[in-house]
Amino acid sequence: MEDVWVQIPELRGRDERRSGAPDGVKELLLVTKVSEEANEAAELYRRMKGWGTDGVVSATLPQVQDEICAAIMAGMVALDRLSPDGSAASVWARYLEYGHDRAKKENAGS
Repeated sequence: MEDVWVQIPELRGRDERRSGAPDGVKELLLVTKVSEEANEAAELYRRMKGWGTDGVVSATLPQVQDEICAAIMAGMVALDRLSPDGSAASVWARYLEYGHDRAKKENAGS
């Protein structure tokens, strides 16, 4: 599989083209797309559990998983847009390491 950070610019180009927005607004739309996709995942999860639907299940686990992937992908696209120097991969690696180290310390302390 090709490195994800090699694929993200193509996805970003598609999302920027689809937005039809001027440059300054494109960034805002890409950033807000993250929460939009995350909210869609939450809604599908609720429906998968039958909550608020009188127990009727109207979504599947694969649908929830796909929306979570869409939220992650939207975040990567936004990070790529906000990293014009091509540093998105290193920004992500730095933050992932930070989060991992913090989780290890917290888990060891509990």
